[in-house]
Amino acid sequence: MTRWATGERTVTFLLGRSRLEDLGTIDLVDAANEVLGRAARRVTSAATILQGDDFEGAYSAAYDAYRMAGEALLVRQGLRATGGEGSHVTVEDAISAQFGDRIAAFAKPTFERMRRTRHTAQYFDPSAAPIELGDAEWAVRMSEQAVEGATAMLESDPPGRFNE
Repeated sequence: MTRWATGERTVTFLLGRSRLEDLGTIDLVDAANEVLGRAARRVTSAATILQGDDFEGAYSAAYDAYRMAGEALLVRQGLRATGGEGSHVTVEDAISAQFGDRIAAFAKPTFERMRRTRHTAQYFDPSAAPIELGDAEWAVRMSEQAVEGATAMLESDPPGRFNE
């Protein structure tokens, strides 16, 4: 397993801007599996919420699962987004640049739509279109695909620690 070359410039830029940080000497396999397990549980929660009429809640839970699936790939590289404003965009940029061509659910336009719509679900915006059943169903499908794609990659071709 070697350093993941695809998207290297983006990740190097984000590290240089202190938007990503090194996780240090932790067991990256166990940590990535833990984050991926959280993502899988959150997908189940999103699907359960979807059975009611809380489309915003289902969308938010689906987005969380989707983002966590991406974060599991970063963790496997020994990386995580630094906290605070813009951390979700950092995950989006790093994941889309590195894995969007291998895991279709992580394509930049999909990640952008997921993140922006989740924002309207979390923070009331009177000018935003309401989140409807079809939107929430789409988000749950994308989160399922992201979790499946990240799981497959971690099992068959995991990226190595980024700084090696």
